[in-house]
Amino acid sequence: MPDKTFVLRPWLISDGEDNKSISVLLDGEESTLEFIKLTSCSGWDYKDNVDAYVVVYATDDRQTFDRAVDLLYCLRKDEKKENATILVANKCDLERSRTVSIEEAKAVAKTYEAKFVETSTVVNHNIDELLVGILSQIRLKLKQQDKPRTRTEVAQGCINKSKSLFNKIFRKEDMSKSCQNLYVL
Repeated sequence: MPDKTFVLRPWLISDGEDNKSISVLLDGEESTLEFIKLTSCSGWDYKDNVDAYVVVYATDDRQTFDRAVDLLYCLRKDEKKENATILVANKCDLERSRTVSIEEAKAVAKTYEAKFVETSTVVNHNIDELLVGILSQIRLKLKQQDKPRTRTEVAQGCINKSKSLFNKIFRKEDMSKSCQNLYVL
Protein backbone atom coordinates (compact mmCIF):
# COMPACT_ATOMS: atom_id res chain seq x y z
CA MET A 1 0.00 0.00 0.00
CA PRO A 2 1.57 3.33 -1.06
CA ASP A 3 2.33 5.92 1.60
CA LYS A 4 1.14 8.89 -0.46
CA THR A 5 -0.80 9.60 -3.59
CA PHE A 6 0.12 12.57 -5.77
CA VAL A 7 -2.10 13.98 -8.49
CA LEU A 8 -0.56 15.12 -11.76
CA ARG A 9 -2.06 16.92 -14.70
CA PRO A 10 -0.26 15.74 -17.79
CA TRP A 11 -1.16 17.39 -21.04
CA LEU A 12 -0.78 14.50 -23.39
CA ILE A 13 -1.03 15.32 -27.03
CA SER A 14 -1.93 11.77 -28.03
CA ASP A 15 -4.80 9.37 -27.73
CA GLY A 16 -4.98 6.82 -24.96
CA GLU A 17 -6.28 6.33 -21.46
CA ASP A 18 -7.65 9.40 -19.71
CA ASN A 19 -6.56 8.43 -16.17
CA LYS A 20 -3.82 6.16 -14.94
CA SER A 21 -2.15 5.42 -11.59
CA ILE A 22 1.42 4.23 -11.19
CA SER A 23 3.25 3.29 -7.99
CA VAL A 24 6.81 4.57 -7.64
CA LEU A 25 9.31 3.56 -4.96
CA LEU A 26 11.80 6.31 -4.07
CA ASP A 27 14.09 6.36 -1.04
CA GLY A 28 12.22 3.44 0.50
CA GLU A 29 8.87 5.22 0.34
CA GLU A 30 6.21 4.08 -2.10
CA SER A 31 3.96 6.71 -3.64
CA THR A 32 1.22 6.60 -6.24
CA LEU A 33 1.28 9.01 -9.15
CA GLU A 34 -2.25 9.54 -10.43
CA PHE A 35 -2.26 10.97 -13.95
CA ILE A 36 -5.35 12.88 -15.05
CA LYS A 37 -5.32 13.65 -18.76
CA LEU A 38 -6.19 17.05 -20.18
CA THR A 39 -5.47 18.40 -23.64
CA SER A 40 -6.01 22.13 -23.14
CA CYS A 41 -6.45 24.88 -20.57
CA SER A 42 -10.17 25.10 -21.25
CA GLY A 43 -12.30 23.09 -18.88
CA TRP A 44 -9.51 23.07 -16.34
CA ASP A 45 -10.78 23.13 -12.76
CA TYR A 46 -8.42 25.40 -10.82
CA LYS A 47 -9.64 24.00 -7.51
CA ASP A 48 -8.22 20.54 -8.19
CA ASN A 49 -5.51 19.41 -5.82
CA VAL A 50 -2.72 19.00 -8.36
CA ASP A 51 0.87 18.30 -7.31
CA ALA A 52 2.58 18.46 -10.71
CA TYR A 53 2.03 19.33 -14.33
CA VAL A 54 3.54 17.17 -17.06
CA VAL A 55 3.33 18.71 -20.53
CA VAL A 56 4.10 16.19 -23.28
CA TYR A 57 4.75 16.83 -26.96
CA ALA A 58 6.03 14.72 -29.86
CA THR A 59 9.50 15.59 -31.19
CA ASP A 60 8.31 14.88 -34.73
CA ASP A 61 5.23 17.13 -34.58
CA ARG A 62 5.75 20.91 -34.41
CA GLN A 63 2.05 21.52 -33.73
CA THR A 64 2.14 19.51 -30.49
CA PHE A 65 5.18 21.51 -29.36
CA ASP A 66 3.38 24.80 -30.07
CA ARG A 67 0.40 23.59 -28.00
CA ALA A 68 2.78 22.54 -25.22
CA VAL A 69 4.29 26.04 -25.15
CA ASP A 70 0.78 27.52 -24.95
CA LEU A 71 -0.03 25.24 -22.02
CA LEU A 72 3.16 26.21 -20.20
CA TYR A 73 2.19 29.83 -20.73
CA CYS A 74 -1.26 29.14 -19.21
CA LEU A 75 0.37 27.60 -16.15
CA ARG A 76 2.74 30.49 -15.55
CA LYS A 77 0.10 33.11 -16.34
CA ASP A 78 -2.03 31.58 -13.59
CA GLU A 79 0.95 31.51 -11.18
CA LYS A 80 1.18 27.74 -10.81
CA LYS A 81 4.83 28.00 -9.71
CA GLU A 82 4.31 26.08 -6.48
CA ASN A 83 3.70 22.92 -8.50
CA ALA A 84 6.35 20.87 -10.23
CA THR A 85 6.23 21.38 -13.99
CA ILE A 86 7.97 19.10 -16.48
CA LEU A 87 8.15 19.44 -20.26
CA VAL A 88 8.44 15.99 -21.83
CA ALA A 89 9.63 15.42 -25.39
CA ASN A 90 8.31 12.04 -26.48
CA LYS A 91 9.42 10.05 -29.54
CA CYS A 92 13.10 10.96 -29.20
CA ASP A 93 13.84 7.70 -31.03
CA LEU A 94 12.57 9.33 -34.26
CA GLU A 95 15.66 11.52 -34.71
CA ARG A 96 15.36 11.70 -38.50
CA SER A 97 11.78 12.99 -38.25
CA ARG A 98 12.54 15.54 -35.51
CA THR A 99 10.97 18.98 -36.05
CA VAL A 100 11.72 20.40 -32.59
CA SER A 101 15.36 20.69 -31.55
CA ILE A 102 16.54 19.82 -28.07
CA GLU A 103 17.98 23.33 -27.69
CA GLU A 104 14.64 24.95 -28.51
CA ALA A 105 12.79 22.73 -26.04
CA LYS A 106 15.35 23.42 -23.29
CA ALA A 107 15.03 27.15 -23.90
CA VAL A 108 11.25 26.94 -23.55
CA ALA A 109 11.59 24.86 -20.37
CA LYS A 110 13.96 27.44 -18.85
CA THR A 111 11.69 30.31 -19.87
CA TYR A 112 8.72 28.76 -18.09
CA GLU A 113 10.77 27.44 -15.14
CA ALA A 114 10.01 23.83 -16.03
CA LYS A 115 12.20 20.76 -16.06
CA PHE A 116 12.85 19.04 -19.39
CA VAL A 117 13.35 15.40 -20.34
CA GLU A 118 13.28 13.42 -23.57
CA THR A 119 11.58 10.03 -23.64
CA SER A 120 10.51 7.31 -26.00
CA THR A 121 7.66 5.10 -24.91
CA VAL A 122 8.28 2.75 -27.82
CA VAL A 123 11.83 1.83 -26.74
CA ASN A 124 11.20 2.60 -23.02
CA HIS A 125 13.87 5.33 -22.99
CA ASN A 126 13.89 7.51 -19.83
CA ILE A 127 10.41 6.39 -18.72
CA ASP A 128 11.51 5.17 -15.29
CA GLU A 129 13.75 8.22 -14.89
CA LEU A 130 10.79 10.45 -15.72
CA LEU A 131 8.54 8.81 -13.13
CA VAL A 132 11.18 9.02 -10.40
CA GLY A 133 11.99 12.58 -11.49
CA ILE A 134 8.34 13.61 -11.25
CA LEU A 135 8.12 12.21 -7.74
CA SER A 136 11.42 13.88 -6.79
CA GLN A 137 10.18 17.24 -8.07
CA ILE A 138 6.91 16.90 -6.15
CA ARG A 139 8.73 16.06 -2.93
CA LEU A 140 11.20 18.92 -3.35
CA LYS A 141 8.39 21.41 -4.02
CA LEU A 142 6.38 20.17 -1.02
CA LYS A 143 9.45 20.35 1.23
CA GLN A 144 10.08 23.90 0.02
CA GLN A 145 6.47 24.93 0.77
CA ASP A 146 6.43 23.34 4.24
CA LYS A 147 9.59 25.07 5.36
CA PRO A 148 8.80 27.89 7.84
CA ARG A 149 10.28 31.23 6.82
CA THR A 150 11.64 34.02 8.98
CA ARG A 151 11.42 37.70 8.06
CA THR A 152 15.04 37.63 6.96
CA GLU A 153 14.37 34.67 4.66
CA VAL A 154 11.31 36.40 3.19
CA ALA A 155 13.34 39.55 2.53
CA GLN A 156 16.18 37.49 1.05
CA GLY A 157 13.64 35.68 -1.14
CA CYS A 158 12.41 39.01 -2.50
CA ILE A 159 15.97 40.09 -3.23
CA ASN A 160 16.73 36.78 -4.97
CA LYS A 161 13.55 37.01 -7.06
CA SER A 162 14.50 40.55 -8.10
CA LYS A 163 18.01 39.43 -9.05
CA SER A 164 16.58 36.51 -10.99
CA LEU A 165 14.22 38.80 -12.90
CA PHE A 166 17.02 41.23 -13.80
CA ASN A 167 19.29 38.35 -14.83
CA LYS A 168 16.58 37.01 -17.13
CA ILE A 169 15.95 40.43 -18.61
CA PHE A 170 19.63 41.11 -19.22
CA ARG A 171 20.51 37.47 -20.06
CA LYS A 172 23.07 37.13 -17.29
CA GLU A 173 21.50 34.03 -15.81
CA ASP A 174 23.70 31.07 -15.06
CA MET A 175 23.73 29.07 -18.26
CA SER A 176 25.08 26.02 -16.46
CA LYS A 177 21.84 25.64 -14.49
CA SER A 178 20.27 22.57 -15.99
CA CYS A 179 16.58 22.24 -16.64
CA GLN A 180 17.25 18.55 -17.25
CA ASN A 181 18.17 17.57 -13.68
CA LEU A 182 14.92 16.23 -12.27
CA TYR A 183 16.45 15.65 -8.83
CA VAL A 184 17.00 19.32 -7.88
CA LEU A 185 14.71 22.36 -7.96
